[in-house]
Amino acid sequence: MVSVSNLSLRFGKRVLFDDVDLKFTTGNCYGVIGANGAGKSTFLKILTGEIEPTTGKVEITPGERMAVLSQNHFAFDDFPVLETVIMGHKHLYEVIKAKEALYAKEDFTEEDGHLAGDLEAQFGEMNGWDAESDAPNC
Repeated sequence: MVSVSNLSLRFGKRVLFDDVDLKFTTGNCYGVIGANGAGKSTFLKILTGEIEPTTGKVEITPGERMAVLSQNHFAFDDFPVLETVIMGHKHLYEVIKAKEALYAKEDFTEEDGHLAGDLEAQFGEMNGWDAESDAPNC
């Protein structure tokens, strides 16, 4: 769950948000809509911690994470949707790609075996085995 309380953002005298309270609950899907320049992207940057609000706070349930993709309409054209969703969890995606490259090596060494063990441990800690089945719920 993500909750926002008493959130405000000001740029000089311009008030973009003021006293926003909001709760995103588990199991729901949300969309942020509004006119161009209304602050949708800025609000999302506050949620991810990229921008600090003027007042208020954003809280994420301990043990939960937020995955984010950049707002580039063409950056993911060459990737299947499922892979694109998993890219939102940057570290998990990096581990998956490192594992794929390692297991594709023809000259797999003992050192590679140790690295594979480390990568598999990270993958498990991030619930990597559930990533594809969890992706449609994002």
